[in-house]
Amino acid sequence: MRQQHTRWPAPVACRVKGRILLYDLEEMRAAARNGNRAALSHRPAGADADGLVTCLSCGQRYRSLGPHLARTHHMTAAEYRTEHRLPATTALMATDARSALSQARLSAMADDPELIARMRSATPPVQELARRSAESRAGTDELPAVRAARAASARKTHPAAQQALRDALEARVRAAGYASVTAAIEATRHLSNRAAAARIGIGASTVSRWRQRLQHG
Repeated sequence: MRQQHTRWPAPVACRVKGRILLYDLEEMRAAARNGNRAALSHRPAGADADGLVTCLSCGQRYRSLGPHLARTHHMTAAEYRTEHRLPATTALMATDARSALSQARLSAMADDPELIARMRSATPPVQELARRSAESRAGTDELPAVRAARAASARKTHPAAQQALRDALEARVRAAGYASVTAAIEATRHLSNRAAAARIGIGASTVSRWRQRLQHG
């Protein structure tokens, strides 16, 4: 989804230092129902202005480096990116070729409803996919371009994530009968953190944090 920002909604919260993004379920369902819309990839383009991709190992130029790397250099795309210190998401195929491939896949899925089920059955377990993803990022996570891209994404999503968490917290305390988080904290000051948390319906660490905030605020 990070490669198809125009198709999917923005995340509403973020957990575990940016590695886990939370989305609104109804927005995701709406986007999925509109799945026949062309998806625009935001992977860093490895192609030059004329649409060809230059192989950094030999200087030859192709519309897609995958077959060339396997046939001539006997390496995978991940190995190639690691060797040349390219971000793990750098595309090795011309933009128009990727768009045509995406459209062909969408058409195939529309023509054959069972195709998605067969693809899912052939997909490795989630743990294996996570392991492969971690391996592909290992060689490029610390690249300046990668770190800059992640920082820019964090600056964009962090305010929305914080607001979503605050809204969820306010909804919980209202459900418990309090007008606001501040009112709930003030009304339960005579209780321990754990007891106050149980009465309000939030975590004890949240109660402790808010008490400290109000005390020093």
